[in-house]
Amino acid sequence: MKSILCFGDSNTWGYNPRTKERYSRNERWTGMLRQELGDGYEIIEEGLNGRTTVWEDPIEEHKNGKEYLIPCLESHQPIDLERRNL
Repeated sequence: MKSILCFGDSNTWGYNPRTKERYSRNERWTGMLRQELGDGYEIIEEGLNGRTTVWEDPIEEHKNGKEYLIPCLESHQPIDLERRNL
């Protein structure tokens, strides 16, 4: 089985602007990717609503994607493909 890591912000997390909640697992683009690729692939969703690499958030300090990217990649090894959506 091949592993694909999808690391990103609210788009990867699945933020729904109409409801201000999260799309269901199968409605998110990562879920659609999972369905299209089939059983031979594991899609790892590492989306975080509000994540950024441009600046530090003074209220929610854990939103800096740059700080978490390397530990994230290492924690999900082995990875066959990584897609960064920031």
